Amino acid sequence: MTVTADSFVITRVFEAPRAEVFRAWTEPEEIAAWYGPEHFDTPAEKIRVDLRVGGRYELTMIQRSSGDEFPASYEIIELVEPELLVLRSDPMPQFGMPEPTVTRLELHEEGPGRTRMTLTDGPYPTNAGHAEAGWKSAFEKLARALSARA
Repeated sequence: MTVTADSFVITRVFEAPRAEVFRAWTEPEEIAAWYGPEHFDTPAEKIRVDLRVGGRYELTMIQRSSGDEFPASYEIIELVEPELLVLRSDPMPQFGMPEPTVTRLELHEEGPGRTRMTLTDGPYPTNAGHAEAGWKSAFEKLARALSARA
């Protein structure tokens, strides 16, 4: 994926084995523990993952303060367990995204029990800052969820 001004890359190291980080991205109960910015919840019953190329990755985030729902749907376009997951979003014109975006997740072993995660996301029709901030907030929740298992 080519990174443009309307795309971004986030790299983060987690204190968890790669297989655990991959499960956190692919199993509904695991996704529910962290997905979405700090002020959002993503209930497990609103998550569906058909883990195969051509499968669907669908979830709904719920804003705690308002109860507003933010559904997101993706097609899985690349999958190499437990190291690569690439998702192409459905267009979401209701959120100002008339064209698909591509989210690329790469997981690399970073020594014993550690995983380097690189996420590339975009392109966005306007500045990608909100999406990047949302992912960074979610990754704080992911770090807490992974460390709670240790």
